[in-house]
Amino acid sequence: MIRLTAALLLSFIASGASAAPQPAPQDSRPAAQQPVAGGPEELRSKAQAGDATAQYLLGLNYEFGEGVPKDARQAVAWYRKAADQGHKEAQYFLALAYRRGQGVPRDFAEAAKWFRKSADQGYSEAQYFLGNAYATGEGVPRNDVEAVNWFRKAAVQKAASSSDPGVSLAQYNLGVAYTNGTGVKRDYGEAITWYRKAADAGNEDAQYNLALAYDLGRGVKQDFAQAIAWYRKAAAQNHPGAAYNLGVAYEKGNGVAADPAQAFAWYRKAAEKGYPEAEYNLGVAYAFGQGVAQDLKQALSWFDKAARHGNSAAMFNLGVVYAQGEGVPPDPVEAYKWLTLAAAAGDPEAAGARDQVGGSLNAAQLADGKKRAAAWTAAASASVAAKP
Repeated sequence: MIRLTAALLLSFIASGASAAPQPAPQDSRPAAQQPVAGGPEELRSKAQAGDATAQYLLGLNYEFGEGVPKDARQAVAWYRKAADQGHKEAQYFLALAYRRGQGVPRDFAEAAKWFRKSADQGYSEAQYFLGNAYATGEGVPRNDVEAVNWFRKAAVQKAASSSDPGVSLAQYNLGVAYTNGTGVKRDYGEAITWYRKAADAGNEDAQYNLALAYDLGRGVKQDFAQAIAWYRKAAAQNHPGAAYNLGVAYEKGNGVAADPAQAFAWYRKAAEKGYPEAEYNLGVAYAFGQGVAQDLKQALSWFDKAARHGNSAAMFNLGVVYAQGEGVPPDPVEAYKWLTLAAAAGDPEAAGARDQVGGSLNAAQLADGKKRAAAWTAAASASVAAKP
């Protein structure tokens, strides 16, 4: 019989307990900026006459191809003219250009310099990015205390509009800092304060972490109903961890009535986003017919996906599947490969099962199994290295 667990414990991977800052916010025209009146020619005329706001807006036009052909170099040239005059939004977009290598060679130190100029003028997105730079050592020496300092400066501001994500991202990262004790003393209650602010602003990662806090009773009184409510908000924004934990909730009956079909549906949503634990639990559901018709081929397919994302339990189950021929022809060499990989990934039962299967193999088969495992590991490492 395949050794399967009905559901994993709540996962801390992804955004749940990560100390890494959030991805950069999307570019947007700051809503607070007042456009220069008139058409493109009047805008150009004012920009050429030295009007910093017109220079900045002309840079935006070239970056986004509004009224003129897209031209990253022209965008940078106009941003620089405005930035040299102290225009904070232009300084921010010039920093982004250096950070991304758009219109100029990528230069993180130069990006940090211009983020700082904009941040010193109180521009929240620049403050967020400068905090991000200190948190990662991108263009400046890594300094967690300075990262928190700049995140806090952005976090206490009021966002100019929904198109200004710097405030909510900084609030989220302050929550992460307090959760992990990075740059500040660990304080789960303070983390909740900042997660809630970011969650109310629509940040899905903060919504997920707030749900996780209610789920675990960490920094707040345990409340499964509140956890479910916040998981739903994050899942509605396609957060895979939230969808996965909703699946766990429906499987265990935490905060909702137990419902295997609903558990399966949420596991599928997370699995389709490549969430390894959800892929594994989807395999469990197909293997046992939980919330879906039993289908060992589908179970095998999802175990394979989870294994390729590093899930050791899925690797173990693949080893058992091939050893016992459940849904596939028996293949002890393939079983040995997967059990070897599961043992290397830390599965507590895999080494014993591997040795048991290995005892039935001849020398050539044993060598083949080891070769397959080594080849799989090399291919997986190469795939990770190739990702940007």
